[in-house]
Amino acid sequence: MKLQKRMRSSECDVGLDRLSEMPDQVIVHILSCMPTRDAVKTMLLRRFGNLWTMLPALSFDFDDHYVRNVIDYDDLDEDEDEDDVYEEEQRIMSEAFSRFARYVRNVLMLHRRSAIDCFHLDIGGYKSDHVDSWLIDDVQVWLKFATDREVKDLVFNCDYLDDIAPPRCLFTCQSLVTLSLVGSMLVRYEYQPQLHMGSLRKLTLIGVHGNNEAFNQLISACPSIQELIIYNSEGLQDLNITAPSASRLELDIADVPDRPFTLNCPHVEILNIAVNTLGITSRSFLLDVIDVSSLQEVNVGHLPICSSGLIIKAFLRHFRDAEVFTLSSLAFEQLCCVEKVDIPQNKWQSLALQPLWDNGKCLQVIIELVKSSVDLEELIIYSGQSSKSEGYNEVLSSELSTCVMPQLKNVIILGYGKCSEGQLRLVELILRNAVVLEKLEIVFQKKKNRPTAVEELDYVKQVSRLKKASVNAIVNFS
Repeated sequence: MKLQKRMRSSECDVGLDRLSEMPDQVIVHILSCMPTRDAVKTMLLRRFGNLWTMLPALSFDFDDHYVRNVIDYDDLDEDEDEDDVYEEEQRIMSEAFSRFARYVRNVLMLHRRSAIDCFHLDIGGYKSDHVDSWLIDDVQVWLKFATDREVKDLVFNCDYLDDIAPPRCLFTCQSLVTLSLVGSMLVRYEYQPQLHMGSLRKLTLIGVHGNNEAFNQLISACPSIQELIIYNSEGLQDLNITAPSASRLELDIADVPDRPFTLNCPHVEILNIAVNTLGITSRSFLLDVIDVSSLQEVNVGHLPICSSGLIIKAFLRHFRDAEVFTLSSLAFEQLCCVEKVDIPQNKWQSLALQPLWDNGKCLQVIIELVKSSVDLEELIIYSGQSSKSEGYNEVLSSELSTCVMPQLKNVIILGYGKCSEGQLRLVELILRNAVVLEKLEIVFQKKKNRPTAVEELDYVKQVSRLKKASVNAIVNFS
């Protein structure tokens, strides 16, 4: 009997179109999870029809419309001219962009939703020696479409077309919450009304170029900004970051500026900063810190090689009140090159270092950093390969008895390689001087330079014989 009921039920379900029963709002939501290009194609299906025109998010990527042909000019035949091949490649790319532009125009013309959440325009893959005026005009119209529809999240990437400046209306849009610009040009707008984005919370500038006035004008137009990210932006020589509400700053500066960078961010909690100048410089990184009183975490990345050590010393001095402090390997190396380390006393509670063990002063610098951090509770060492071991015994003989670590509770040594004298001495230093140490964890490298099983066992035995200042200290190996 039950089998017959089940069969009748399945017969009734045959031909039932559950998709047709779905409300339009549900289908629009499903379409919004798809790439815009695929969502538009659903117009060919009877149930979907023109529902794609109500999409709350629109995304256009030139790379989806152009199959890139990577040309190796070294493999060209003798009868093929490089210039001719390059011109043909440019012609094909230009035709592809014309089709892409026509597609974007049609989608925007047919779109009917009065407000959109997201608008992403990525033409970073388009490389051209000459930017036509019609292309710039089209981009301006597309971005204005987004601001007219009260967009909240906008991403614009024109990485290889650096002559394109976003329209003024973008910087007066009151609905924007997040804005990301990649590779575009910033210009200073002189006429009224003034730039103002009252709702903007996150601003990302990557590879953006312009003068100081344009950058400062844009930043000052964001009174409620909470997160500011600037990567590899050219033309910055006098950046005045006054952001009363910002809680996170990421600054990756392309060159050592001639004039000071000013930081006046009383509510900033996290700061990631790097200066990516290549080569050696005798100039100091001019940083004028007015107010970073809420700063909790500082991550120092790449720094130019400065023979005097003034750059890294300035960072240590300016950010000694942070709770968490991280030094990259290149920043740490600056301290190893300084004749006299002289690290100021600080309030760091967590310290993360990436030492280069090939430098004979590596352990001495670690000792100086730890000694100056009287509140230090956590120490993280990103270890690595070492080929030198001289000089460590001499350092330890004078430093072990005076390097007391009164608050240090947790230590992690990551990526431990084939045991070197310096790394082993560091473990000895910690165990003998951390009076309240609770846990020391040593994580061996997973692949390259990992010690053999015999070397690991021998190392474990050496560590187990070391004296401990804390009776509660536990040493783990993994």
